[in-house]
Amino acid sequence: MIFLTPREKEIINLLKKNPGMSQQEIADELNITRSGVSAHINNLMTSGYILGRGYILREDTYVAILGGCNMDISGSTFDNLKERDSNPGKIEYSSGGVGRNICENLARLGVNTSLLSVVGRDDAGKNILTELNRINVDSSRVLITDGITPHYLAILDETRDMYVAISDMELIKNIDKDYVEKNRKIIENAEFTIMDTNLEEETLDYVLKNLKGKFLIDGVSTKKVMKIKNMLEKIYFLKVNIYEAQALSGLETDNIDMLGEDLISKGLESLVITAGGQGSYYFEKDFKMMRKPREVKILSASGAGDAFMAGYAYGLYNDLEIEERMAAAEAAARITLMSSDSCSKDMNENNLKGEIYDY
Repeated sequence: MIFLTPREKEIINLLKKNPGMSQQEIADELNITRSGVSAHINNLMTSGYILGRGYILREDTYVAILGGCNMDISGSTFDNLKERDSNPGKIEYSSGGVGRNICENLARLGVNTSLLSVVGRDDAGKNILTELNRINVDSSRVLITDGITPHYLAILDETRDMYVAISDMELIKNIDKDYVEKNRKIIENAEFTIMDTNLEEETLDYVLKNLKGKFLIDGVSTKKVMKIKNMLEKIYFLKVNIYEAQALSGLETDNIDMLGEDLISKGLESLVITAGGQGSYYFEKDFKMMRKPREVKILSASGAGDAFMAGYAYGLYNDLEIEERMAAAEAAARITLMSSDSCSKDMNENNLKGEIYDY
């Protein structure tokens, strides 16, 4: 919760009437110094009440997303893939990254979002930020620094299945303790914060142990989810697939009930385990539920897990009951599965509700 001083309230009221007011005009109106106005403006920006340049006011609640942005490059062949040879085919570029994907889906669903991430001073970084600004994501706190924007390069075979991939995520190390501290109030004043485990373990540890708020975590992979193994009691909600759940629990079993109950017993407040055709399983202390999947014509599975997390967060943000939250998560995943893009352009509130109820 943000508490404004009387002077800050006066400044906000002036900016509501005229967002284009200069600091000197505000100073003249309130009969204070320009340096005094500057100090108040800086405080309002730090606390997240003013978003970005031009004094865009945040009057509603919002969700913070702390995670990775990257440029995805995929190459697919027209014929059978031949090793150690030049293969005629198609190369495609798209913005990606788990945190960025979740953020885009939430923004398309009408949720106010503030993205905390990092990009390089290159064309890839510029393109990512331009796309985010186009869908009204607050990207004013994305760190722009020297180095290459994180990239994910995938070579697909003739069936469009991934044959080999290379990821260059070195820049994400810049999302460190200092960056978190600079954005502490953005995180603590959010309704909740979503993080992905592409972040450094030290960063995840610092946020979970030192900042206040509700934290939702996307497991990402069996290796990366291990970063949070000793911090489960700090996590409000975790989304993992069955393989990530096995890795995190240490249990060699396909029994999803056993996996879920074990992770909850280790301190998690709430948990979803997704299991493809088996459905999705929700757990919290003394309560669990399972939902069977609905049939869907799959065009691409890329980004479906990110959309599931966004759909669940949409439900939480709108105070939906758990049954409705799960339905929203599954609907968002289905919309993405029916798209060739990792973030479907058809993702919006009307389509989400239609996917939930119109069957």
